[in-house]
Amino acid sequence: MPATTFPLPLTQQISLACAGHTRPVLRVDGKPILRDGSTGDWLGTFLGHKGAVWSAMLSANTLRAVTASADYTVKVWNAISGQELVSFLHNNIVKCADFAGSDELVITGGQDKAVRIFDVNRPDVSTTVVTHAASVRSVKWSSHRNVAISADTGRQINIIDVRAPSVVKTLEAPENIASISLTSDGRMLSCAAGRRILAWDIDSFDLVKDFAVDYDVSVAAINPARTRIVVGGRSDLLIRSCDFESEKQIATHKGHHGPVHDACFSPDGHVYATGSEDGTVRLWQANPGSEYEPIRGKSRQSVLEYRCSSETQQTQSV
Repeated sequence: MPATTFPLPLTQQISLACAGHTRPVLRVDGKPILRDGSTGDWLGTFLGHKGAVWSAMLSANTLRAVTASADYTVKVWNAISGQELVSFLHNNIVKCADFAGSDELVITGGQDKAVRIFDVNRPDVSTTVVTHAASVRSVKWSSHRNVAISADTGRQINIIDVRAPSVVKTLEAPENIASISLTSDGRMLSCAAGRRILAWDIDSFDLVKDFAVDYDVSVAAINPARTRIVVGGRSDLLIRSCDFESEKQIATHKGHHGPVHDACFSPDGHVYATGSEDGTVRLWQANPGSEYEPIRGKSRQSVLEYRCSSETQQTQSV
């Protein structure tokens, strides 16, 4: 039986809406945007891709960014100046990319089902680590275990040692995977698959959470304290908050005008971000009503919107 019943009363919540994209956040309009993580303010736009951008990640030191695109390339950028540093050419659409342990190594995945590792200093050479049975939906780097994690559109998740490089562990989801997420410390992996929410401990690779809900799940993100799971649905516009231990739904929030495809907590767990089909990213307080300095003084009961116009702020430098 599903662990939750629906609907629950909507909880009044404050969110900052970061507009500016002209297409759904899941497949950006070819112009990835850099924003201030605490306020959502526009900092700069990376210009250079000729197709939709499916993924964007910052390096651990936030000095570089990596983007994966439908133009068959992955690009590494100087996150301070906006300058393109290197471009890795693929033979098909690239859906995901992340830095693998340093800002010199990049791991990628996409439509051709292969997971590859590139060296920024040798952009014409790549190493194929594993080939999935289905197209690769997501790649993540866990700094805690120094492993990469890849997930496809089927049910397979691979744990990869990039030093070997080789697959050291394969996990199986019960249904087709919609998304995977890591906690900010890299210690726990969550997965949205069909109407199931799962979580694995990265140290032991034990399955520590597996419960069903009565809606199709698009994303499930766990806060750093392992007390809350934020869930996005495929068929509605709601953000749901579940208690990690009891698995019960404790709040629902509304603000997006399209299905939610991505979610991520800040390292301190006070704020989480959601990305939607409506072309916006929203910042939410994990504990509504509590004081949080970047939001305090700007918040009111209605939703705030920061209109970061891509027409008036098209610049390559931050």
